[in-house]
Amino acid sequence: MHNTDDYLIGQFQNGDRDAFTHLVHRHKGDVFRFILSKVNDRELASDLTQDVFVKLFKSADLYQPTAKFRSWLFRMAQNICIDYHRKHQKASILSLDSKSEASEELTLQDQIEDESANPERETEFVELQSVIERALDSLSEEQRTAFVLCQYQGMSYSEIASVQKVPVGTVKSRIHQALIKVRDFLKEKGYIERG
Repeated sequence: MHNTDDYLIGQFQNGDRDAFTHLVHRHKGDVFRFILSKVNDRELASDLTQDVFVKLFKSADLYQPTAKFRSWLFRMAQNICIDYHRKHQKASILSLDSKSEASEELTLQDQIEDESANPERETEFVELQSVIERALDSLSEEQRTAFVLCQYQGMSYSEIASVQKVPVGTVKSRIHQALIKVRDFLKEKGYIERG
């Protein structure tokens, strides 16, 4: 109970800076991977992640425990990415090195490759990663964000709805359409058998 997000943010709102440090350590990896999926540049993602936590530090008093802290934090990250893209007009690309929410789960690359990976398998993986990135790049920004939050951050539909500020039904539709488009793209490229 004493280390939940709501407890820690409450402690920080009461002046406990250690509580803020705990929140940063708990969420910085997931926030970084989420932002990286939108900007495809590790240095930039690191800078924008820092911006998220600076904004959190300055606006922590605005948090109300009526919403999940994690959803509120990812909405903040989403808004920082939107602001960045508005300023720089760059398209975002998903990085498949993202880890899912379940803390230290393996990345997609780790799951596909075994410890004794040989050069031939590495070449196959790089090729597959490229195809999946192109498949995800063919999605709309809204579909890609919903898909990344669901598949790589492990968020529920209601959490994604809170981040994207849309009804849960819209999130379900976006993810469903994204899955269809990705599957069709992979079928077209011969990575999935046509059925």
